[in-house]
Formats: sequence, structure tokens, C-alpha cells
Amino acid sequence: MQTCGIDYGTTNTSVAVINSKENPQVLELDHENDPPTSLPSLVYISSDGEVSVGRKAAKLFIERNVGREVKLITEETGMVIHKVSGGEPDKSEFYNPALIDPDKLETISLKTKVDINLPGRLFQSLKTQLRYITHKGTDVFGTNYQIEELVSFVLKKCKEQAENYLQKEIDIAVMGRPVRFSPSEIEDKVAERRLRSAAKIAGFEEVVFFYEPVAASVEYLATETTEDQVVMGVDIGGGTCDVCIMKFESSDTIEERISKSEILSVTGDNVAGDAIDKEIIRKKLFHYFGSKVKYGPHNLPLPKHMLNIVLDWQNLYRMNTEETINWLIGIENFCTQPEAVRALRLLIQKNCGYPLNLAVETAKKQLSFNKTSVIDFNYDELKIREEINREEFKRIIEEILEKIEHLLKEAEKNADMTPEKINLVLTTGGTCLIPAIQYMLKERYGEEKVRSRDTFTAVARGLAIIGKYL
Repeated sequence: MQTCGIDYGTTNTSVAVINSKENPQVLELDHENDPPTSLPSLVYISSDGEVSVGRKAAKLFIERNVGREVKLITEETGMVIHKVSGGEPDKSEFYNPALIDPDKLETISLKTKVDINLPGRLFQSLKTQLRYITHKGTDVFGTNYQIEELVSFVLKKCKEQAENYLQKEIDIAVMGRPVRFSPSEIEDKVAERRLRSAAKIAGFEEVVFFYEPVAASVEYLATETTEDQVVMGVDIGGGTCDVCIMKFESSDTIEERISKSEILSVTGDNVAGDAIDKEIIRKKLFHYFGSKVKYGPHNLPLPKHMLNIVLDWQNLYRMNTEETINWLIGIENFCTQPEAVRALRLLIQKNCGYPLNLAVETAKKQLSFNKTSVIDFNYDELKIREEINREEFKRIIEEILEKIEHLLKEAEKNADMTPEKINLVLTTGGTCLIPAIQYMLKERYGEEKVRSRDTFTAVARGLAIIGKYL
């Protein structure tokens, strides 16, 4: 039975196999991306049903959606809600509107806004949506897609590339998973079940899950050392922060080292890159879109939902209604900062939420290598240039850093370990490159102990090794 290791991430996906020299080999998945071994976990479905993944999906969305005219119409959903007319209804636990006298019943028809000019839909961060039990499916141009189907488009790409490389059919996917998809045990099980189903839809006969930080630790210990060691793995990507502590014994072979290893503790939480991006937008860019605006004779602030929609670019277009746009135009001349209200209106009308998020993400990444960076966004009349430095960035994400430190302490406590007893700290995932996180780890465990593995592929290589030997 042939296996491959798949690290399906919130932001990026990678795949690895064991090559003819018995070494883990990470494969190229997206020649348009940098690096090509990392496939952005994006799915774009056009109005004619064409499906694209990775960097191409992002490019198509930007080319076809940014700056276009949004035209919303109201359509019936086919769903109704019953209510009783005339008088108070029975409020006991046995109340059922369907059993009320039909003459006293009224129905409210549910309607929705539909963008009839929508050329395609982009799906991002699907991994974080797997846990939501109410997420049954989504209508895409008349076709209902379950979330498992959307995820399977990315996993199919992994399977195809692995089979092309090995020239063999791959039956088993050894997949990474976060320690906790959700704090809720029910949601956690739902997410794993859905990810398994997605892999089955992609064509895998069998799916085996391993914790992502465990895979990253195995990747290092299987290829770099034969010593007895206690190792902490810290994996912080786009959606989750995961920590594990493992004990490895020295052995002559990789198989023996892995089989003798022991997982002492694992922990994790939904605090990572996506949350950091939103904090940057909230604390650095909200004032561009009216967070300090007062309007009207009573000096009212803009409603919070008008600002929070800036954080939710996938639903930004839903605000582009005649009612909302006319309201923004109306208060533009009767507010303290008309330029900010105009910027919010343009962001909505030009559908610029996604490229704005990309500009923020780019500036965040630059801070991993430079002391300062600039959030530089320029489209039509919408111009933003905001400098950010490392010290300010650290203050912005202070609460997130505290949550990450809490996870480190929780992992130590559960393993009955102290920082001094941990021999090595291995980091992977793009968010681990943030200097403030690196500083925290080095302060706690010692600079000589902290070692960065490949940002996007260490987990996939570890999973391929696990598939080979376990």
C-alpha cells in the first residue's frame, strides 16, 4: 500500500512522499507560488463551474472581482417561518406552530440577497470552517457544495502530484491535524470526520491522522539526531497554534527511534496567523474606514457591524446594496471625517476586501525579516500607506502572545516538565517566524535550544516518514 504525507493547512498545503533513496521528498504543487512546494489552500469556482486552486484561484478572483459592479437582487429561498396572528401564542414547551388553527397562522417567506453579476466565488480558510456543525453546504451558482467537496479539490491536487512523481497509485493519506480543531469535543470530531470524508472524495482509500506538531518533531528526530532527547514541537500556522512535548530514545535506525518515542503532552488553540491579521486591520486600519467618525446632529459613531465587515472580506459584497451605499453617501457630508466614510464606501463598492487583506499579510511577513514594513494598498481613489514596526506590532498582538505562552505552560504542566528539562524546541508554520514569538521561545527555553524547521513543509515530511515506518 502506497502512502503520502499531506499537511492540509488553513493557509497553505504541502505533500511529501518517500523517494527511491528512502528520503522524504516534498513535491511541487503550485508553480505560480513562491515557494512552489506550498499550495495556497484556496478554491475558486467560476460561474461556469470551472474550479481552480492555489495561487491561480487568488489571481482569478482579483482579476474578475475587484472593481466590478455588484448588482444585488432579492430572491426567495423557498423557506418559510410560521407565526401566530392575533394574540399571544402558547409559550409552553409543547408549543408547535404547525398544530395551531390554520386560520390563526401566518407565514414569513425567507429571502436573500444575490449578486447576479458574481463571476466566481473564492473560498479561503476552509479548514477553520470544518468544525461548524451548522455549515451544511453552500450554494455556488445553483450547485450545492458540501464543505468536504470544497476541501477535496485541494487534496486531489496533492494526490495527483504524488502519483505523478511516484508513478504509482496512492491508497493511504497520512494527514496532519491540529491538536484541537475546536475546544468543543463534538466540533472537534465533526471537523476530523469531514476532513476524512474530503480525503475519501479526493480518491484516498484510507486516511490516518497524526497531530501536526508531532509530525514536525518526528521529521527532525528521524533525520538529524540519535540522542536521547525531550523535544517540544511548536506549530503555528494560519488557523491554530499547536504544541507537543515528546521523548525520543537513541537507536540505530529511524524505525526504532520512532517506535520508542513517547508523546508526553499535546495542546492547542485557535490563535494564529488569521487572528493576527485581523488585529492589525482593527488597530492600524480601522481609522481609515471611519472608526473615529461622528455623524449627524447627535454625533453618532458608525455602527460596529459597518467596521467589522472590513475583517470579513468574503461577505463584504453583501453590503453593496442600494440602501447601504445611499446611507454612506448621505452621511458623508454630515460627518467629522468624510474621507473615511468615502473610503469605506469605495472598499465595499470596489470589492477590495481581499487585496486589502493581502497587503496586510505581506506587511506582517516583512516584519519577520525587517524592523519596519509598510501596509501599502492603492486602488483607484482608495489609498492606504501605513508604516508598522516590530515594537508596535508586538503591542498589537500582545493578547495573542499571552495565549501562546499559556499553551506552552499548559504543555509543560501536562508533561510534568520544566523549561530546563526540554532539550530542543522545534518551530514550524509561518506565524512562528514572527520575531516576538521567536523572542518569547528563546527567553523561556534558551536561544541555543530553539531551532526553526522548514516553514511550510516540515509537517508534510514528518507525515511521509510516519507513513513509511508506522
